[in-house]
Amino acid sequence: MARIPQETIDRVNDNADIVDVVSKHVDLTKRGRNFFGLCPFHNEKTPSFSVAPDKGIYHCFGCGQGGNAVNFVMEYEKISFVDALQQIGKELGIKVEFSGDAKSKDFFSELYSLHTFAAELYHKTLFSNQAIKAKEYLTNRGLSEESLKLFKVGFTPKNSSFLLNAIKSKKLSDEIIQKSGLFGRSNSKYYDRFRSRIIFPISNSSGKIIAFGGRVFGSDDPAKYMNSPETPLYRKSEVFYGLNITRKYIREENNAIIVEGYTDLIQLFQSGIKNVIAVSGTAFTNRHVNQIRRLTSKVYLCYDGDTAGVNASLKAGYSLLKGGVEPLIILLPNGVDPDEWIKKIGPEEFISHGIGKAISLLNFHLKTSKFFDVSSSNKSNIIKNIMSMITNIDDPIIKHSIIKDLSQAAGVEENEIIHMFSQQKGKRIPRESNENQKINLKAFSTVNSKAELGLIQVLVGNDFEAKSIIKNKLDIGQIENPMIKKLIKILISTEEKNPADIISHFEEAEEREIISKLLIEDDQTTDFIELASDCLSTLSKVSIVEKIKQLRLKIREMESNDENTNVLMKKIVKLEKQLNG
Repeated sequence: MARIPQETIDRVNDNADIVDVVSKHVDLTKRGRNFFGLCPFHNEKTPSFSVAPDKGIYHCFGCGQGGNAVNFVMEYEKISFVDALQQIGKELGIKVEFSGDAKSKDFFSELYSLHTFAAELYHKTLFSNQAIKAKEYLTNRGLSEESLKLFKVGFTPKNSSFLLNAIKSKKLSDEIIQKSGLFGRSNSKYYDRFRSRIIFPISNSSGKIIAFGGRVFGSDDPAKYMNSPETPLYRKSEVFYGLNITRKYIREENNAIIVEGYTDLIQLFQSGIKNVIAVSGTAFTNRHVNQIRRLTSKVYLCYDGDTAGVNASLKAGYSLLKGGVEPLIILLPNGVDPDEWIKKIGPEEFISHGIGKAISLLNFHLKTSKFFDVSSSNKSNIIKNIMSMITNIDDPIIKHSIIKDLSQAAGVEENEIIHMFSQQKGKRIPRESNENQKINLKAFSTVNSKAELGLIQVLVGNDFEAKSIIKNKLDIGQIENPMIKKLIKILISTEEKNPADIISHFEEAEEREIISKLLIEDDQTTDFIELASDCLSTLSKVSIVEKIKQLRLKIREMESNDENTNVLMKKIVKLEKQLNG
């Protein structure tokens, strides 16, 4: 498989000026050796976002985000590692290319090229004689030619080999055709997946076309909408339609309007409401929440006014709430979609009567459940349903606010709602195992876990003798936390590099949070040789205590069977001497 050579990654990390990269998006003020500013990844009033130019890294002491220049561009621009590396490399005049054999080197570039070619072909067709009716349909719906060109809307005729015939001269491999998601296969022959459809190209956040959505036109195909399947380029749960065009407007407005459909987005955008994104015709997921949280902390859900739209709004709203994003619901008339509504009332009315009168998720839930019109027993069931939706929300302020509002709506004391919540909490779905949860440095309070963090502190420091002590004497099996074990293994095997290079070995944000915090803090007072020895001693003692415990359990078992335990007793005596020594 194609990969970017490590030497290229190292060159970018070595040459990238972290202050220049960050200051394009954050106002930085120098304090001592480092620069500080308001974190772009969470709301704060007091600067806790630190940039260390001599180390080439950043770390927020508020939310924990951290990394090097490439990581910052990835997180801020919401683009992939490769895209971020290429973007910085281009600015530095460093060519970022894939290595590997010819086949693997060209795989992704050919996939991108095929999608670009298909989008251009479909778009050109929409403005040809083959698509007069389709284009009239779109313009009659109020979409301007300017918008159709901006969003590269296209059309594909009924011909099942329209795109297939157009790419014959390209002599693409069978693997590219198969994995592009643009073709189906029957009786060993390929055919176009999209036929007789209005086409909406879907781009990643950097603007590269990675998939398509197609609305049926001029055909009796029962599937009104069809999307590309998941491919090496396209992950449905990670993509917002239109984000590559609307991201800057979302940042400017500090909120986003989420709609369901392609034409909903285009119609709002051309009406001047540009801070809008769509879910690409897919279900709203936690990955969508993670992406939107990087852009804003407030979202207006503007789904269709029918039953399906109401249910989708509730599901998306609670997902956003759980993820720390405030959801507000724009109330649309029943049976009307945003596309129709904005055409009918105009942008000013949409802003004043739609956005201006948006209601909270809880009020929307109560309203659509007809809470105030049902019997007491049904009210109780509605409250239990709401409780089940908020049990996994960690923020106590959000929970208390909902409980307070529920008690007022139901006309009962807060304690009664709290009691119902406690009962519901007992039915809570188990969380993921600790291995998959985010590590909180404050949670490292045991002697053993502090020793593990101490080893990392030595390994990322500049005392080579102390590092050598750890590398020569550490029994990696004594490390209990699986993520810490992974970090230490990488640090032990990594050649001496600058902090920005070290961070590039860690892909997960949780790992970078720990590493960036340890790297960015200068500790001139600690004796690292003493720290290394103390940490190794602590881990060794914990390991010995555990061995003694296991031996004693074995001895009890053997004694119950009248077996001789002298050998095990001698082992315990030897271990206790080691422990006391």
